[in-house]
Amino acid sequence: MKNILFGLAAMASLTLTACGGNVCDDSADAFNSLVDKVSECGLPTTGFEAPTDAEIESCKDSLDSCTDADKDKLSEYADCVSDVKGCSDKTASEQQAFALRLTACSSKLDGVSDACSAQ
Repeated sequence: MKNILFGLAAMASLTLTACGGNVCDDSADAFNSLVDKVSECGLPTTGFEAPTDAEIESCKDSLDSCTDADKDKLSEYADCVSDVKGCSDKTASEQQAFALRLTACSSKLDGVSDACSAQ
C-alpha cells in the first residue's frame, strides 16, 4: 500500500513541476486534499510534504515546456485527485479501494509530452 501512495506522490510531484498557470495552484490544492484523504484513510502521510511557494512558482515558470494539451491533462489529473472519494473507515479494504481510485487518476497523465514531464 505504501508503494502505491509513494508512486502517487511522485505523480503529484510531476504535476507540480510540469505545468503552468492555474494548473499549478490547482495541483497544490489537489495535493493538500490528497494528504487529508490519506490521513482520513489511516495511512501514513510520511513523505507527503505540501508544495512550497517556490515550487508552485517554479511550476508556473515551466509553462513554456508544456503544450495546451499537456496542461489540459495535468488539470484533469489534479481535478481527479481532488474529486477522488476518501475512505469511509480505516479498514484495509477501504484503503485498497482508495488506492485504486487514486491509481485510476494516473490515466489522466497519459500522453503528457516528454518536454513537459522533464521540467
